[in-house]
Order: sequence, then structure tokens, then C-alpha cells
Amino acid sequence: MKVARLRFLRKGNMQAPCSGAVIEFTGVDPAEELDAERLARWLTALPTSLRLSPADCQGPLVAVLPRLLLACSEHARLEQAPVRLLHQGPTTLCLWLPVDDPKAAKAVAALSIHIVEAVRRGNLPDATTTNHWNALRSRFWNQTHAHLARAANQLGIPFALVDKDWQRFLQLGQGCHLRLFHETLTDRTPLFARSATNKEALHNLLKHRGVPLPAQETVETLENALAAAERIGWPVVLKPASGGKGRGVWVGLSDPMELRQAWQSQEQSGEGRQLLQQNLTGADHRLLVVMGKLLAVAQRQPATLISDGLLPLHRQIAVLNADPERGVGYERLKNRVPVDGRLDLILGEQGFTLASVPPAGTRVQLSRTANISQGGTAIDCSARVHPDNRRLAEDIAQLIGTDVVGLDLISRDIGVSWREGGTWLLEANLSAGLRPHLLADPDTDLCQRIVRLWMGEHPQAGRIPIALITGSVGKTTTSRMLAHLLLDAGKRVGLCSSTGVELDGQLIKAGDLAGGGPAQWLLQDRRIEALVAEVARGGILMAGLGIESADVTAVLNVLDNHVGMDGIRSREDLARIKAVVAQAAEKLLVVNADDPLTLGMAQNRDPATVALVSEDPGCSAWHAHRRAGHLVASYSRERQGNIKLHHQDQQLLSIALREIPASDDGAVGTIATAAAFSAAQAIGLGLKADQIIQGLRNYGLKASHRRGRFEILMREPWQVVLTWADGPEAMASLSSYALAATEAEPCRRMLLCSAPDTRPDAFLQKVGQATWGFDLVVCAAWSERRNRTPDMVPALLAKGVRSLGPDGPAVLESGLESEAVALLAEQIRPGDFCVVSTFESEIMREKLLAALS
Repeated sequence: MKVARLRFLRKGNMQAPCSGAVIEFTGVDPAEELDAERLARWLTALPTSLRLSPADCQGPLVAVLPRLLLACSEHARLEQAPVRLLHQGPTTLCLWLPVDDPKAAKAVAALSIHIVEAVRRGNLPDATTTNHWNALRSRFWNQTHAHLARAANQLGIPFALVDKDWQRFLQLGQGCHLRLFHETLTDRTPLFARSATNKEALHNLLKHRGVPLPAQETVETLENALAAAERIGWPVVLKPASGGKGRGVWVGLSDPMELRQAWQSQEQSGEGRQLLQQNLTGADHRLLVVMGKLLAVAQRQPATLISDGLLPLHRQIAVLNADPERGVGYERLKNRVPVDGRLDLILGEQGFTLASVPPAGTRVQLSRTANISQGGTAIDCSARVHPDNRRLAEDIAQLIGTDVVGLDLISRDIGVSWREGGTWLLEANLSAGLRPHLLADPDTDLCQRIVRLWMGEHPQAGRIPIALITGSVGKTTTSRMLAHLLLDAGKRVGLCSSTGVELDGQLIKAGDLAGGGPAQWLLQDRRIEALVAEVARGGILMAGLGIESADVTAVLNVLDNHVGMDGIRSREDLARIKAVVAQAAEKLLVVNADDPLTLGMAQNRDPATVALVSEDPGCSAWHAHRRAGHLVASYSRERQGNIKLHHQDQQLLSIALREIPASDDGAVGTIATAAAFSAAQAIGLGLKADQIIQGLRNYGLKASHRRGRFEILMREPWQVVLTWADGPEAMASLSSYALAATEAEPCRRMLLCSAPDTRPDAFLQKVGQATWGFDLVVCAAWSERRNRTPDMVPALLAKGVRSLGPDGPAVLESGLESEAVALLAEQIRPGDFCVVSTFESEIMREKLLAALS
């Protein structure tokens, strides 16, 4: 049994609303039934608490494997969703696994295969099992992160997990509004405040500030500890000088013998400097202070059980630990009770051993410390805290100088002022866990209150303006134009497109970087104030959108460019993929009213949240939308054409195509389409009409506006334009451009073109047929090929060109684009107008300049 294919898909995919993985297993018999009893026993040996009952282990593998995957991945996803069977064969199973992390998906699959194979062979868990489990556990959601992320989601605040320097951080917000958290340690916690994690340093900081503290001494040897205990007075507490979570804490040591035993245990566990502390009488309380406000108070209670009078204590503790609400480490809010030497000691003090059967109703204490991590529980007492104690907690946080702190207090009565005695500060935790408060009050809105304090009360807290753009052609230019409008209006703008990632119009990274992955990368950049992302079909299919929602989205068109690829059999199939982008629009969806497939994407939306774009004179749906007072945009590709926006019976703006520098005095008709879509989206993002007009009037003045799209490489002795036309419609627009650009000064028009070799034969021939605006066409092949030899695509393109007949262009066939450049250099003459259509613009720019300069 092995994984034949695993594809992780971010949110916004074709499988489910949540993120997950498509996993195809081979070498399986879907009807095979594993030994259910052996599987159940095997799973109990794992260092975890799987939510998998003995009944879940019964049945054929096609039923058991999904349950196993779901149980193993429980802590690797926030949202509860089922595992789905996508398809099965005689020896294959393909499943959809909801999971939030690609590495977690791989680890879940590997562990599940390991378990199935081990049960088949009768093997017991071994070192390999431990390795698989550790790999999976390292990708689990941190418990605090998970609760905060769910709260952020309920408040509409975007969140993400970010890996940095081998640690995982929770990101709330986007771009310039983002915040990073490690548990409750924030990116604004002062470095000085972190000294409070050292208990000795905390004591020294506060002992002269009027804060009630227990007597304590730092000790490094057993002899020092024994002497300090005599000075402080028995009983005492022994604990590490730093650290937390109740680890290494020995409470109520009443004589030198107990202190010696505790010291030896600390030495064996490798603990360093120790604190010897006065043993205080009272209940253990955790007080959470965030941004100077006391938000919650929980009284922690040590682990206990009420004897049933029937079973020995080790069996009763096993039953207690079998509670599905208890887990190992930080899997659940409650922890299992550790069965160790300290348990033997505390049972002995009560006159019991693990083999004892205390009388029914006897309360048996299982831990001296009240830490949740040691099996304890908690009750909420936020409403009972005395105002003086509230002020004390907030003062301590201010003295430490931190934004978030969990204070451990011992208090005989938290409802009585500390000034009357009976309340002491033990520790301060900068990375305070939320378990005590969540366990004490499962229905609390604590996490939402914390997130609001961190991110603000505004409904759009943490968000930056986001625009997503998809379609078959025109995406890159429209994305660039919208990014320019935002930049011109004063925003710092991140852009990802098929030509690279940009910040404020400057290229950061070149390459095909359209899609959710690069967009998420930009959302982690604190400089970004607005994001524009081109979204391609492949990114949605192969990786998911990755952005749950955007302020505005646009779908430009649905053409045949990718029909016949990746299981896409028709334009309707392609439209369903691109509809993922349409569904992400929160404020405004902009669609092409002239394309029934894109128009259909707006069908179930509030019309007030839809903008329709149509080529003059406008289709019937466009006119109806305008009459209803909703936002519409129109354009004409003619040289004398205009771009107009109307809303609520008013013309918002009108600009002539020739006024946009990138149109080359109106020759580039596709600029009109891009301007109409980008202007409509800009309105949705809050820009004013005069800002949009100003931005359009200077779009095309910078080299970054044209890179790889109608980029003028040379003007003398011949004019060379670098661009990309994908498909027959785009190539026809290029033919129109060539005729318009040479209208005033007729000359020979040359074209070097290539196309992806993944496209069907008929599609490639149609591209060739659309080159009617040129006199000479050089046909080439991409350097990246999948299915064809270098001569096949040029031959199909050339066949389309020749079908135009004797009045059509002359045609030359080349091999790779690099060879075609040399052929072009041989053919070009002074005064020629040459267009090079290539997707690999960065590579071809260098080759063309070298060959033609």
C-alpha cells in the first residue's frame, strides 16, 4: 500500500469550501477487512487519544481507512468536515481529506499506511511508528492558536499559520495590518518583559513594588536547598527557576527526606537552577491580563477522583484517563493524569497505593499541583474577583511592561482584597495558555475579546483591500492597471501575476506567479496596503485559491484556451473553475455581460453588488442593469472609442482610449477592455472617479506597466514589440493592433509567435488563422514541452496561417523560440514593424536585444 498521488488544495477549490488533500492510495483492496480487534488494540498503544471506537475499526477498508484518516488528522484542521470517497478501483482508493497543512496531509497518509500494514502483518508499534507520529504531531494546530483562529474567523478577521525559523506562528490580519502570535506571546511584547519568564528575575523586579510575594531563595545544590528550607520554614515548594506548565514543581515538601527525593528527581530530569519557595495555603488562580485589562480569572483545581469502591486505583485512574475529553500533551482541554513517582508519593501520603481500593465515595487526590497539564481542572471566578485584586493584576502587568500575561496567584479567597492578606503572586507567564479559562467556562467569548483588543473593533479589522482577477485572456494587463490605479491613489500595492510579483510597480520576483500562493506570500508582507492578484485556472485546480474572500473580483471572459486540458471538456467546465473567484467577492463582482458564462456567475448575487461590463453599444443585460441603477462599465476598442462608467443614472467617468498612454494612441484596443474592468473594480475598492481618470491618463508611462505586454523593445532601425497573445481571440486583437499601429506609416508587419504544446490541434490552427494582420509570420515552439516534439506546434500554427490563402501572411517554421529569434534576425529589415508573442518574456527579451541590437 502506498500513496500514488497527493495534491493539497487551499481554501477556494473544486472539492470543498475548506482546505484539504486529494490522496490516491494504490496497492489496496477496498473490500479487505482488517482484524478489528487487533487494530483497536494497536491504536490504544499510540501516544495520543484518537476519537476512533472499536466499532469504527470494523468493516471493509473502504470504510475503515477514511475513519482512520479523519481520526489521525483531528488536530491538523480547524473545521470539522468529513473524509469523502472520490473514486475507487480494484486496487485503488482516492479520498478527500480535510486538512489545513500539506505536510500534515503527507504525515497522515504515511501514518495511516504504516498502521494498516502493521495490523496486516501483526506487528507492534515501533520506532518507525514514533517517527511517523512525531512528524504528524509537529503539524498539529497549537491549542491556543486554534481557539484564537476560530474566534478570528467568527469575527471575520483573516488568519493564517506561518512557519518561521522552525516555529509556527498565528497570523491575524493581512499586509500592513497583520499581527503575529506564538500562543499569546505577541509581536509587540517588549524584549525586556520576557525576563519575567525567569521566576527569580520576576521576584527581584516586584519585591520592592508592594506586590505580595512568597518568601523564596535560589538554590543550586541540595545542601543550599536544605539550608534555605530551614530559613523559610517547612513545608516548602521546589521548582525550576524558569519554565512553566507545572513541569518539575514539587509542592508541600514537609521534611528533608521529601526534599531530597524531589531534588534527585529534578537532577534526573536535567533541571538546572531551582527555587525554594514558601508553601502557601490557598487556591491556585490564573488571572489573564491583555492590553492592561483583566479579562478572565480561573481557579485551578488539582486532579482528584471519587472512588467507586470496586476497582483498584490504577484501574480507576485508567478509566479517568480514558475520558475522550482528556488527551496527551495539548490535544484536549483536559489532560490525562500522569502515572509516575509523584503520584506514588501523594497516594502514599493518603495511605494508598495504586493497588488500593478506597471505600466508595472517598475523594482521592492525584496531584499536589493544580496545573491543567497535570490532569487538573478549573472553575471560573471572574465575577468574584475583588476590585483590589483586579487592580493588582493590572498593575503587575504594567510593572512587567507586557501586553499579555497570565498571573499565577495563590489566594485563600479571590473575592477578598489582597490587602487583607491571604493572596500572593507566584509566577507570571508571558506565553499564557488559555486552557484554564476555556475549561472553566466552555461557552466563554474570551478568545473573541482577546482578538478584538489585538485587532480593533472595526468590522474590517485586520483587512487590506484585495482584488482578484481571472479570465481566459486579459488578466495580466487588467491586474497591472488596477494595481497602478491603487498605487497612484496613494496605496502601497502588492501585485502577483503571470509575469511576476511586484511591490509598488517594482519587480520583486519574475516568473509565472499568478494565484493564491504568491498572494498569500504578499499578505504576509507588512508593507502591503492593497493586493491585486491575477488568478489562473491552473492555480485553482492544482492548489486552490487560498484567499477566502476579497473585496472585489472580476471574471473577464471564458474562452477555449484550456479546454481539453486537465479534464476540462468544455467552456462550461472552465466556467465552473473560474466561478471560484467570483464566489470570493464580498463587496463587488465585476463580470463580462457579453459572455453568458461569466454573466451567469452573478445570477444569485444581490444586483447591487454586481458590476456589468459590455462592449459598446452594450448587451440587453447591461442595459437592464444600468436602468436598475447599478454599476455598469462600457468600452469601445475603436481608436476613437471611450471607456465610461455609470451608476444610479449618473455618468461617473468618461475617458477616451487615446488618453491612456498604454493604448499607443488608441492602437491597442485591448487596453479599453482592461480599463473598463479595472475602473469598475477601483470603484468597488473606494477610489473616486477623478482618481481613476488621473491614474488611467498616466498608465503606460512607466516601463513596468508594459513589461511583457505591448512592451516596446526597440524603435530604430526597426520597431520591436514584446507581448503575449494566448488563443485565437487574443491573436486577432494582435492583428488589429498591428494594422492600427502601422496605419499612418505603412510598413512590413512581422510576427514571431509560439503557443503551449498542451493545446489541441484545432486550437493551434485557429491561432494561426488569426494572424491575418501580418505580412510574415515565424512560428515557434516553447522551450517547455510536455507532449510534442519541437517541430509539431510550429507546423500546426503554420497550417492555420496557410489556410488564409495566397493573400494571407507568408509563413516560416522554426523550432524552439531561441532558434526563431535567429531566423527573425535574418529576415528583419530597417523600417519593419515586428511583434513577438511569447509567454517567456523575460528570457526572450534578452535574446531579442542580443540578436537585434
